[in-house]
Amino acid sequence: MDVDSQAPIVPGADLIRAEDLWFEDCGLIIQAEKTIFRVSRDHLAVHSPVFKDMLSLPTPKDSDMMLGCPFVALPDSAEDITVFLKALLYYDFFEPYPAPVSYAVLSAVLRMSHKYDVPALRKRALVHLSSQFPTSLHAYETLSSAENPPWVRELHTEGPDYHDIIVLARCLSLDWILPLAFYRVCEHSTEQSILKANYSMEDKVILFTACRTLEGSALTCMLDFLWPAVVPGCVSPQECSAERTYARRLKETVRIRPSTRAPSLPLHIWNPDDWDTFEVCEVCLAAMKAEYQEAKQAHWDSLPEMFGLPKWSELEKMKVEALS
Repeated sequence: MDVDSQAPIVPGADLIRAEDLWFEDCGLIIQAEKTIFRVSRDHLAVHSPVFKDMLSLPTPKDSDMMLGCPFVALPDSAEDITVFLKALLYYDFFEPYPAPVSYAVLSAVLRMSHKYDVPALRKRALVHLSSQFPTSLHAYETLSSAENPPWVRELHTEGPDYHDIIVLARCLSLDWILPLAFYRVCEHSTEQSILKANYSMEDKVILFTACRTLEGSALTCMLDFLWPAVVPGCVSPQECSAERTYARRLKETVRIRPSTRAPSLPLHIWNPDDWDTFEVCEVCLAAMKAEYQEAKQAHWDSLPEMFGLPKWSELEKMKVEALS
């Protein structure tokens, strides 16, 4: 975190002023760790009922003061409070979706706006987060064909990962996020990383059980459209059956993996490009596409129950209520 050159201002206190969050004409000083912020108490009170209640309490004569201003020490990290206050005070710091945002900023805004009850900021953060965890298969398929925003790319390349999303969603009761977040963990994580993750043993058991299902019976059902079958109207039954058998064997080899590599799971075992190299007649191709899509929808519908969550319809209601 950047700070200005005027600190420390209290002898022996080793405090530093937060850059861009120290306003000489404002009357409230906040401390988080070793960083102090001077901001408007009225601005905080307008946006946050928690701060409003906190600052409306009578001020005892012997209460903490600094530079003639009321002084409040918060238990949060300096980084979180810096992000939170900048999101409140600078309109272009945390812009609405689909503006780019980092994961560190997104998670801090969401946690702090939840804790200090700032509905507008919380809703904005939830829209960013929920955009990448849809509750319908159609929205998921549309998402899969789009470029990931910066904060999602960070999950794959820098420090944070989908384990953090589960911790965040559990902490803030964002249940509609969890089915796809759990699925992403199964998709991108090894058994070792799940064991080391910082969430409950109950969630780890849920994940291990789901991973067995996803790699086993769920994946088998997803590939059933590749079994040889007689399709009414097929113009080349032998050739089409042979092609389906070949494709099935090819996909089955993907299931063989070392424990250090994440598995291939049902929603991605068959790629859109696979249809382009699939040499069957048009009649069989149309029938197989329909069968595959039906299996994909059935699999999507089963995800919440697989992870011990309510049905998608209930999760969608939670999402709508949170974003309203």
